Amino acid sequence: MTILLYDLVGRDSTRPFSPHCWKVAMALAHKGLDISTVPTRFLEVPAVEGGVSKTVPVIRDGETVLADSFAIALYLDEAYPDRPTLFGGEGGEAMARFIERWSQVTIHPYVTTAAIMDLHAMQDAENAVYFRQSREQRLGKRLEEVKAAREAGLGTFRASLEPLGSMLCYQ
Repeated sequence: MTILLYDLVGRDSTRPFSPHCWKVAMALAHKGLDISTVPTRFLEVPAVEGGVSKTVPVIRDGETVLADSFAIALYLDEAYPDRPTLFGGEGGEAMARFIERWSQVTIHPYVTTAAIMDLHAMQDAENAVYFRQSREQRLGKRLEEVKAAREAGLGTFRASLEPLGSMLCYQ
């Protein structure tokens, strides 16, 4: 059976850009499962699978519908134990959860400032309006101000990656 993955796209439906959707697509590929992607724009997300989530990724596997990339990964390991594992056991699951949370707190805030205008430019007119309004409300400033702050934050961002770089030296 083919698993449906609702994947976030902009004006170009062949160019998905959500790292959370990428994680799910890579997990499905690692497990060797058949996948069919459903290109989904921001304004289409509330209607996905009857409004199951405010965000993507969302998958449908038969009668099972799930949102959230980590929850999806846990489900895939449980539902398909005969396929290669995503976590390699409880220790791997705990480490993956740590890395996910660390990246959400450390990497994503800076990447938001670095990519915000590019993401805005990728949208069609209607979704660009939504993107601007929702991000400016969330961030408390205009997108142009967010972008302007990226150079000022680059040094701090690089320093925040030092523990990761140090750990990778021992891999």
